[in-house]
Amino acid sequence: MQPERAWLAWVRRAAAAGPPRRELRLGIGDDAALLRPRRNWELAITTDLLLEDVHFLRARDTPEVCGRRLATRALSDLAAMGAEPLAVFLSTAYPATLAPAWPRRFYRGLLQTIREAGAVLAGGDVSAAPAPKILCDIVGVGQVPAGQSLRRGGARVGDQIYVSGILGEAAHGRRLDHRGSTARTARDRAAVARHRHPRARWELGIALRGRASAAIDVSDGLATDLHHICRESRVGAIVDAAALPAVQLPLALFGGEDYELLFTLPPRTRLPQHPGLTRIGEITPARGVWLRLPGGIRRRLPAAGWQHWSPAVTY
Repeated sequence: MQPERAWLAWVRRAAAAGPPRRELRLGIGDDAALLRPRRNWELAITTDLLLEDVHFLRARDTPEVCGRRLATRALSDLAAMGAEPLAVFLSTAYPATLAPAWPRRFYRGLLQTIREAGAVLAGGDVSAAPAPKILCDIVGVGQVPAGQSLRRGGARVGDQIYVSGILGEAAHGRRLDHRGSTARTARDRAAVARHRHPRARWELGIALRGRASAAIDVSDGLATDLHHICRESRVGAIVDAAALPAVQLPLALFGGEDYELLFTLPPRTRLPQHPGLTRIGEITPARGVWLRLPGGIRRRLPAAGWQHWSPAVTY
């Protein structure tokens, strides 16, 4: 790595190259940034980690891919709240032996991703890592009109369950990439591209304000994330396996990293004009989440998927 002052100067120049945000009153250069949301709007703030050998493999994932994926994690959380992306803060710890090209390429992937969403890099920190592993922490800041944020706890009995996009595709791509397998089919190539270049659905989150009764992003797998909605809303759910827009059923349920939106709509609520929305089930009064298989057979769907300190689940 290059000396800290030289590195921070490079980051500041790279961040300043993008379009400004009027809500950012003071950015990189002082001890803290100053943000002023629009009048009668609220700030939504989220944070996430990216750890080498936990969330990415340096030998398999390029720095640009790592930067894009970390930015997408923050942007997807903001999308699930119906928030417009505003700014991110990034703190990193690099091994002293890391070549300077790696973090520069990482920042380029991250900056490109947040600029696509209209956000800016507003600050952060850098440190030497005590172990030969890379650690990155991101804070995402968005804004939403007061009282219009999407929440996990608003689903009601009779609400319809929807999801955006194709589920399990990113997990399939991750598995191919990390095994070093060649993507031989069009489906495999699409999956690898999805893993390497994810995109958060912030436009959909904004369009769901005033429509969705509950929402969450599908980052840990459909099963786990639907359980979060049901737990916070104190309801149950039934999902039609045949309706799932899935690459493979187990990957759709437990794979994670889709960064799609899972949401509920009250009956007779009009869907927003957004491509790739699929009705997959219904909210029920009985607690628990069930999967309805062809032939009407029901199986309880466990709250399983990507979870730290827990074994993988197959179905």
